[in-house]
Amino acid sequence: MEVAARLWYWFANWLGDLLEEAAFRVVLAFKVLSGRVPLRTEKRSWSKVIEAPVLVDLYDWTNDRRIASVLVWPVLEIEPPEAYEAHEERVEEVIAAISRGAADKAWCSRWEVDHGLRWDHKRQVWIAEDGFAFDGSSAWGAARVGQ
Repeated sequence: MEVAARLWYWFANWLGDLLEEAAFRVVLAFKVLSGRVPLRTEKRSWSKVIEAPVLVDLYDWTNDRRIASVLVWPVLEIEPPEAYEAHEERVEEVIAAISRGAADKAWCSRWEVDHGLRWDHKRQVWIAEDGFAFDGSSAWGAARVGQ
């Protein structure tokens, strides 16, 4: 009796997976044929001189040791007048996420926000107000490379 139950369970799972995959493919084919496919979001050009990322540094409140540094990149999906406000919202969201995570870990922490990053063309890095440089060779990856 146990063998029959296992075979029935295996068959029911196999049939369910087959029907689920078939339904997914039919819906996808219908969306493609009707022209409702996901399109890439157009991004505008980015001037590193005008729009710099914002640096958020997280420090241990008890010994003032740096825990993490996060570069918050500008929003390129919308035009510059609205992009500044969207960038500030993004910075606030990142700080809120860091704060929630630090609170979950019971860290005594504080953060500093640096809006004054400047682009060093010669070295291809972002320079913070404290002199630290962040690798700028990749628009979406950054590493602290020292002073």
